Amino acid sequence: MFGLDGGLAQWIFDRGALCGQQGLVGVVISASGRHQELDQELLAATVHRELLAHFPRLGNPLWSQVIAEKRATFSCVVGVKRPAQRTALPNVYLAGDYTASEYPATLESAVRSGVACARMLLDS
Repeated sequence: MFGLDGGLAQWIFDRGALCGQQGLVGVVISASGRHQELDQELLAATVHRELLAHFPRLGNPLWSQVIAEKRATFSCVVGVKRPAQRTALPNVYLAGDYTASEYPATLESAVRSGVACARMLLDS
């Protein structure tokens, strides 16, 4: 996982290193922005150029796919009620950036949630 700043691409996930999908790279662009003005082909090409600037040996993609998920996260407003990691079901816990946390819906929040669930499982 790599974080980038200054371009369209914000997070890059090497799916080969993470889950055995060799040659597959996932790129995340969060929130609204100038990327929404580009068609999918131009967006993919623009992101590829950004990746090449940081990873010059990356090469050209065999294919690309743009997925626009408009509901990827909840609206993080004051007073929003988020579910706890512990559920009413024995040994069933919730982990994710959407669960109760002192952080907004971020990667850090998701990691902390997963760690909290792992601790609860180990303690049970």
